[in-house]
Amino acid sequence: MSEIIWTDVGRDTARLLSRYIQIDTTNPPGNERKSADFLEGFLSSRSVQSTIYTPAPGRANLLAKLEGDGSERPIMLLHHMDVVPANTERWAEEPFSGTLAYGHVMGRGAIDDKGLGVMQLMAFGLLKDSGVTLKRDVLMLAVSDEELGGKCGAQWMVKNHWPDIQCEFVWDEGGTGTLGIMGDRPVFAVSVAEKRGMIVQLMAKGAGGHGSFSANSPLNRMVSALNRLKSSQWPVQFGEVTKSFLRNVSETQSFPSSWLVRNASMPLFRSFMVKKLASIPVINAMLRDTVTVTSVQSGAGMNVAPDSASARLDVRLLPTTEKSEFLRKLKSVLGDDSILIESAEPPPKIGSSAMDSEFYETLARVIYRRVPQSIVTPIQTPAGTDSRFFRQKGAQAYGLLPAVLTQADLDTMHGVDERISIANLELGTRIIYETLLELCA
Repeated sequence: MSEIIWTDVGRDTARLLSRYIQIDTTNPPGNERKSADFLEGFLSSRSVQSTIYTPAPGRANLLAKLEGDGSERPIMLLHHMDVVPANTERWAEEPFSGTLAYGHVMGRGAIDDKGLGVMQLMAFGLLKDSGVTLKRDVLMLAVSDEELGGKCGAQWMVKNHWPDIQCEFVWDEGGTGTLGIMGDRPVFAVSVAEKRGMIVQLMAKGAGGHGSFSANSPLNRMVSALNRLKSSQWPVQFGEVTKSFLRNVSETQSFPSSWLVRNASMPLFRSFMVKKLASIPVINAMLRDTVTVTSVQSGAGMNVAPDSASARLDVRLLPTTEKSEFLRKLKSVLGDDSILIESAEPPPKIGSSAMDSEFYETLARVIYRRVPQSIVTPIQTPAGTDSRFFRQKGAQAYGLLPAVLTQADLDTMHGVDERISIANLELGTRIIYETLLELCA
């Protein structure tokens, strides 16, 4: 490791990410084949063979492997090549320019998830170049379609090519390091579990009419129901992962706040602490089921009360929530039996990955070495990731972008002017490389 000049690695990783971002893989439609070819070219330059799988025209998943002696089960580096759409008019730089400026790489995917992908790619290449003998295979999988559910990506690979990708550990997205959100120490939140996404459709029908007197139109009823939904509070649950998270981040606080955070689930302080913790959006989402209205559709004419109205809800269920229980609560909150509720089937319940595994403990040890005074903690991520497909097969999956991000950085993910610093690319690549070296050499 002493022979690696890490500042050079950081600059090389930034240039690689810049080129990767320039390949527009907005999903839909994805078109990830171009990205797969790009990654294949990099791997080929390091004399690493890779395989490209084609689940549909224009879609692709890429798999590469460094072979070990088989004495330990494989580890997988996983990231997705697709990105969410970007509103070009609102960006300071063109979203797919990959601009290098002010010590950052700018562009859609810089954080989610091409930034993690190039860190893994560079660490994978450095491990190959090191020439060390590996006790386990190291796999690298770049997949399509994560942003829209993984049907052409991780889900498809697990269903159709599991023998090629079966592994003990998976390193995916889902958590990150932060600074300034919980205290003044870096906090690395490693995802060991996640909430289950479910789309719910609401429909109101009835007589429309002239806009001047149709006060009880379906649209008015829908608006009233959504207002009741907005003002509702969903029950709080303190699962084991969340309790562990609060115990760990309590170290960022001074007494008595540290003691209160550590014991937030105790009945005596629960009500008070829930109000405090709920003021931090990401923690609020860890504590309860969440419901977000993502679209409302109704009407066309300015003076015509429509005869139907629909709304779509993005629901995120805690691992312990039953679908039927949630829908009963939702119907009660809406307070209007005339509104029809249709829901997709959420992913199955899956247990969390171990918080004391060899992978978790090795990763934590490397982070403490590279970022002194940091805190490493498990987290239940509010969003869904491809990790769920691997956890269903018994793999221990963990999510971490090994970078130290501020709230301003996090706000750009799926937002405007997405970016990641070159310093973070250097740090993340080094953390991944050293973790792989300790786990696999």
